Amino acid sequence: MKFSKVMYLLLIGATLAALALLIDFYKPSTVENKEVVVPLVKDKVDAKPIELKKPKVEISQNAETIKLEVIRVRPDGSLVIAGKAIPNSKIDIISGSEIIAKTTSDRIGDFVAVPEKQLKSGDYLLSFRQTTSDGNVIIANKSVAINVSGNKNDTPIVAIIDDKGQSGAKLIQAPGFDNNKAEKKDEVNFKKESSETKIDANPHIAILALTYDSEIGQLALSGSAHNGIQVNAGFSGQDTSSTKILNDEWSLRIPGKLIAGKQKIFAVLLGKDGKVLSKSSLVISGKTIESADGKTLVIVQKGDALWNIAYQRLGLGKLYLDIVELNRDKIRNPDLIYPQQLFIIPNQSKN
Repeated sequence: MKFSKVMYLLLIGATLAALALLIDFYKPSTVENKEVVVPLVKDKVDAKPIELKKPKVEISQNAETIKLEVIRVRPDGSLVIAGKAIPNSKIDIISGSEIIAKTTSDRIGDFVAVPEKQLKSGDYLLSFRQTTSDGNVIIANKSVAINVSGNKNDTPIVAIIDDKGQSGAKLIQAPGFDNNKAEKKDEVNFKKESSETKIDANPHIAILALTYDSEIGQLALSGSAHNGIQVNAGFSGQDTSSTKILNDEWSLRIPGKLIAGKQKIFAVLLGKDGKVLSKSSLVISGKTIESADGKTLVIVQKGDALWNIAYQRLGLGKLYLDIVELNRDKIRNPDLIYPQQLFIIPNQSKN
């Protein structure tokens, strides 16, 4: 009986031991050895890496994107370039590895560039790089070759070169080269159009130009007027001067010192009975007068263009580039000028 109990207990112990071994074998591993479950990607498309898009930059050559219309180089090396480009673009003019001028085209593509430094004597090959508003870079397929002798009596040589070799060099400027035919034709047409312009029947006066001589303290005014007999004009703190009207034009001189700050310059048109028929005035600062340095200031009128201002004041429409050069801080685009702007013009016409 005892033997059978012992055997029974041994059998139970062996069974429990075997069961313990089985439980230990299938027991989960410790935290350090736990299996990390990673969710499976269901679709290959989901596993594509994220691409960071870079700004699109294309460098190309296209004859139609930058059109050179005016290139003017003086014997002293001063340079003016105007033309058309893609609207709202940045334009760099490059000589060798140096950017000599920067400008921007307006909303219709017109641009004008005037380098701050004059070209020294020597040979230059200018290229044109345009950066559009969406970041594209375009190199014009035409370059400009320039030779400046350094002699004030020598006209610099200027030519446009086709970099692709599809056309020969086009001479723009050279000693004895006559490129004024188109300008003369335009001037004849402008003169004809001006003579046919109808004058408003209502009395009207306008101040068109002023010149201040600081040495003698005298302001010269000139303008247009019609349907009146007399013009009175003056400026702050000074007595007025009077003059008659001849062919709808008038001019007079007013003695007196201009003040440093802002002041009002005025002109009135009088009728036969002394009644005021029309008035014109502008507010100007001493700084503006000083910047003119004795040169004439013209006041832009509605409908004015730089070309006709140059024709009327300097005798040649193409000399509007001289006005651009003297007013770099005010003229970003020669085709966009506004009434009441004041521009400095050269004292004498140049041929």
